[in-house]
Amino acid sequence: MGGDTRHFATLVADLSAHQGFAVRVINTSRGRRHSDWPRNMLLSIRTMAKIASQMRKVDIVSYHASDRGMLLFGPIVLLLCRMAGKPTILRVFGGSFGDSYGRQSRLRKWLTRRTVLTADVLLLQTKRSVRDMQLWSRARVIWFSTYVKSPARLAAAEATQQPETERGCRRFIFLGHLWRTKGIETLLESATRLPGDCTIDIYGPPDEYSADEINRRGEGRVKYRGFLNHGEVSERLWEYDCLVLPTFHSGEGYPGVIAEAYAHELPVIATNWMAIPEIVDDGCGILIEPQDTTAFVDAVTTLYSDSGQWLRLKRGAREKAKQFDHAVWAQAFESICASLAGN
Repeated sequence: MGGDTRHFATLVADLSAHQGFAVRVINTSRGRRHSDWPRNMLLSIRTMAKIASQMRKVDIVSYHASDRGMLLFGPIVLLLCRMAGKPTILRVFGGSFGDSYGRQSRLRKWLTRRTVLTADVLLLQTKRSVRDMQLWSRARVIWFSTYVKSPARLAAAEATQQPETERGCRRFIFLGHLWRTKGIETLLESATRLPGDCTIDIYGPPDEYSADEINRRGEGRVKYRGFLNHGEVSERLWEYDCLVLPTFHSGEGYPGVIAEAYAHELPVIATNWMAIPEIVDDGCGILIEPQDTTAFVDAVTTLYSDSGQWLRLKRGAREKAKQFDHAVWAQAFESICASLAGN
């Protein structure tokens, strides 16, 4: 579960399909038992040993991690690459790398500046992160966005110019981890205030909220619908009219679910939080302040009562989807690799 997992898998598939690339993947995931420290330590040692053993067989090493994973293991990966004389691409998921760097001790900042920030290339997901880190980095810092594979149905709709539906905006979907910081309270508090026959369906692993709690507090208007695997997400999104994501999660970058929504012609109601305004504007969605239930209900009501506004945002979402086309970003990654191999 998670956009970062899906983004990485998509990039690996794109590179593997390219005749100029032979890709070796070392899985650094901790799996579901991510809080088991003894197991994590053993896994970390084994992972670094695998990286060291593969060095002589490759031209370029690319390490993809969260900001925490990058700060912890990026220096080790970079040291191994330097010892083997291999160019290194470090890619940080999420949009809080600059914030995480700022919270480090002076010693940890010094270590990060002399390791991670001296890589050949540092890929950051948001423009906000790029601005934060360019001042300190000796690496070539590049903005590298979230991306998704656009479903065939969207391409077919664009090719045939299918007429837009007049059904209106009634079915809203939340898709993601059930964390308080993802805005679940805002959804539940809105249940008795939703206009007309509007409903909000929640999908995701029951992390901090149980299905019973959501269904009890949702008053029949906000319902828990279970967990979707990657293959099911694409099909299910076509059944809805709008994505809702009232997040204030501290690690938020470009949420992959927003890119998925655009690829399914869904406008977005999201929060004016961190880098989200970089990808959600008044041409494809509505931004509200975090933890503002009244503003959230007003946004839902606007789309419910004004079908013209909803259709305009649907068209904007379809256009916005082009920014997140996986082929564009795979080509950008291939060009970076080619430049490093040439050097």
